[in-house]
Amino acid sequence: MERRRVPVRKLAEAGPRAAGFMASSYRRAVPFRKPRYPEVPTRPTTFAMWAGALADELALATMANDRLVPSEADLVRIESEMRAAVSVMEEHGWLDKPAAFHVAPPMPSTVTVEHKRFARVRYAHLTFPSRFEPAPDMPGADRWQAMANNRTCHAYVMRHRDADPERPWLVNLHGFSMGVPSDLEAFRSLHYFKDEGFNIIHPVLPLHGPRRAGKRSGDAFITLDYLNNVHGMAQAVWDVRRCIAWARGESSAPVVVHGVSLGAYTAALLSGLDAGIDGVIAGVPSVDLPWVMRQNVPEQAQPAVEAHGLFSEDADRVHRVVSPLAVECLVPHDRRFIYAGVADRMAKPEAAVRLWHHWGEPSICWYGGSHVGFALSRDVRRFVAAAIASST
Repeated sequence: MERRRVPVRKLAEAGPRAAGFMASSYRRAVPFRKPRYPEVPTRPTTFAMWAGALADELALATMANDRLVPSEADLVRIESEMRAAVSVMEEHGWLDKPAAFHVAPPMPSTVTVEHKRFARVRYAHLTFPSRFEPAPDMPGADRWQAMANNRTCHAYVMRHRDADPERPWLVNLHGFSMGVPSDLEAFRSLHYFKDEGFNIIHPVLPLHGPRRAGKRSGDAFITLDYLNNVHGMAQAVWDVRRCIAWARGESSAPVVVHGVSLGAYTAALLSGLDAGIDGVIAGVPSVDLPWVMRQNVPEQAQPAVEAHGLFSEDADRVHRVVSPLAVECLVPHDRRFIYAGVADRMAKPEAAVRLWHHWGEPSICWYGGSHVGFALSRDVRRFVAAAIASST
């Protein structure tokens, strides 16, 4: 079995990078110093903040290794696919109207439900054929469709027995490398099910959890393989819309979508495509995939990546059809919510600022923690609870 290369250098740099962030945070608080993003509040620099920033840096070090270092042959293919895809998008007018790239899916007709348990949580494991097909003429379609596990949609469901058709639904969208039953604990789904009376559904995003194509959940998704990003995000919103259609059935039950990290990206994109969403909460959001690549490609790989144009304008253009910043949010303004950590070293606070401006500056919660620490923040818990309550 092939052993994955341990990113020793990146791991060794995590501590100094976290310390550097703390130093810049301290300087940001100096009076009369104009910060680059004045919308991000200044928080006291504490040991807890440093620990959170270090956890983020370690997570980045383990993710940004072989996933973001393609071979020369792959770089040639990715560049060719990117250029061809931009031409197809121009021909169809999708760059001017990104929402037209997405097709409203039908309700699933063949659904399998298997009752399971994770720790103290009883849930139903829902599966049905995804039926997603990449947009016509798009490169990389055959490769994407060849990933057999990904052709089945999975979701974890907690539904009340009374079958009240008007009972509200909470849709939780997980982050990168998640998509497993333990997400029910991370999102406090048992609380919202038992104490708040919601039905809960956790769709599994493409190539995650039981849908994975590699050894790790999320492998081959959100990488320099740009057409995988495009097909993956298009399928993500397709599958989530089908899950919502199944949940609602013929009713008009309220639906609130709460996404974290990659799930927040998906929720924000979804909110610009589906007018039937009653509330949307974007937690520690990432909103710009080319920016993520530019920030996280290892230093030794950057010259080759740049030489093949993967940091060029075409990188932004090819992702435009799946960008939350390219579609107008259809959720009422008072039901849009964002929370973000001032010490986030993964999505980084400026991503939340960009989404906040794009959404018309709705309610936002800034907590004094990092990306991976969102679940531990009492400020976040209170904010999410109030957001969910006000959206139904």
